[in-house]
Amino acid sequence: MRHRKALIATLLSAAMVLAACSSGGSGGSTTTSGGSSSSDTANQNSSTTPSGGSSDTAAATPTETPVSGGSITVGEAGGIPQLNPAIRTFAAEEILFPLLWNGLTKTDQDGKVVPDLATSWKASDDQKTWTFTLRDGVTFSDGSAFTAQDVVDTFEYYLKPTTATQEANKIATIESVKATEPNTVTFTLKAPNALFPSAIVWIKMMKMSALSTIDKDPIGTGPFVVKDFVPSDHLTLVRNDKYFGGPAPLDQIKIVATNDAASASSSLASGNLDILWALPLSNVAQYKNSDKISIVLPKTPSQWPSWEVDTTSPPFNNVKARQALAYVVDRQQVLDAAYFGEGELSPTNDPLGTSNPWFSANGLTDYSYNLNKAKELFAEAGVKAGDTLTWWGIAGSYPEWNTSGQILQASLRQIGINLKIENNDIATWVAKFYPAGKSYPGLIVPNFQSTPVEPAFSINFLLKGRCECNWDDANFTAAYNKALAEPDADKRKADWAEVQKIVNEQVPVIVPLQSNVATAVSKKITGVWVEGGGQLHLESVSLTNK
Repeated sequence: MRHRKALIATLLSAAMVLAACSSGGSGGSTTTSGGSSSSDTANQNSSTTPSGGSSDTAAATPTETPVSGGSITVGEAGGIPQLNPAIRTFAAEEILFPLLWNGLTKTDQDGKVVPDLATSWKASDDQKTWTFTLRDGVTFSDGSAFTAQDVVDTFEYYLKPTTATQEANKIATIESVKATEPNTVTFTLKAPNALFPSAIVWIKMMKMSALSTIDKDPIGTGPFVVKDFVPSDHLTLVRNDKYFGGPAPLDQIKIVATNDAASASSSLASGNLDILWALPLSNVAQYKNSDKISIVLPKTPSQWPSWEVDTTSPPFNNVKARQALAYVVDRQQVLDAAYFGEGELSPTNDPLGTSNPWFSANGLTDYSYNLNKAKELFAEAGVKAGDTLTWWGIAGSYPEWNTSGQILQASLRQIGINLKIENNDIATWVAKFYPAGKSYPGLIVPNFQSTPVEPAFSINFLLKGRCECNWDDANFTAAYNKALAEPDADKRKADWAEVQKIVNEQVPVIVPLQSNVATAVSKKITGVWVEGGGQLHLESVSLTNK
């Protein structure tokens, strides 16, 4: 769930999708990166895109020859505070997922769900029973065997009400998990889910008997192990010689906190940093003519600003007021001025970007900037000239939000409606609208979601009880559940198209665009790739002979 803004994620923990997120030649470059499942899983590949669909991830692949060994240093703002993958609070912790841990399934560079610790899986005809066959010969980093019971123990931990995991909504339908054979695990679900292998990608297998020391000596099955960890300062990983997938290309990866943007930029230029993750979008342009640095972006961005309103309180309990708000947003100006052009417009106000393989524009209203239409709809909803709405933002952080608010303010002013911009400390900001169910009439709350490209885990934010917009639509819920239960990808695309029509008509939140998560990478490195929501992958990184 991308790049969730760190401080907000700390406050909100599992409840919000805020924490679970770039020219050529001798000049700089911007790269976007794009395998497949085993034959046993091909028919059950829950992330298979519909016919004509494309993949969701991005990779930087220089032409220089990779070399074995060596060390890299990765910078990211804020540092890594803790190592438990189940209760991650900062987005940076997701960097560790493919380095220290494995799931039963994983997402590859094409955005498909492929085998990881499971070699194959199959579903019952009703999509309510899923059976996974485990890989033989896998050991934890302490040398102990990985077994089916470890899968059961890990899932039971994630499912505990006391485990504040951001994966809770994805696995809530699990009724039971059992080790039915030494190398077989069977899940029984409460409701059909044709996308279950995709739902559990981020459930990472842990040795539960070592949970109490996870921040000192985490025991996983991944290609690296922890050598040294100082929370929120630095983390040093070294190659795990017991890794079932063979030795990682690098000897060592060091991840350091880079709290000062200017100093991080200098360190990148001097070579003291090899990778700078989640680069401020305002800084992307400075690297576009660099002969040392490339900018790596997701191929299909799936981090999206969500401007939330209370759909149960005036004026936004009236769908016409929400539609009017969608029309009054100058999306192009927001993209250019607030996000420095790094992203793609969402003229249909869709959580799925136009490059998403599941996106369908058929029958959708185009909410491109139209002040006359906005004024007309506001009037029909009872919002008249002289009325005041409030932009409820955060002070001193997220400049893109403040710029967006100013752009919206100028547009509303042209049709006689006032927008008061109130920026608050984070605690005050979040207390106004979170958790779902609070009333906040007349407020427009900037927020953002960082989600997988798969609609089941992006559009599900709008389900009753999850979105702080308080939207509850029976037609949406029924259409969502129908899509979730459909195993055929092409039929499921048609189902998701129906879901998108409902969202488009009802406008539960404002989605002006999908934004990029930019990563600056030394051209001495190959193998970096980034998921749609901005999650950085370093497991196959190597130095080159450049």
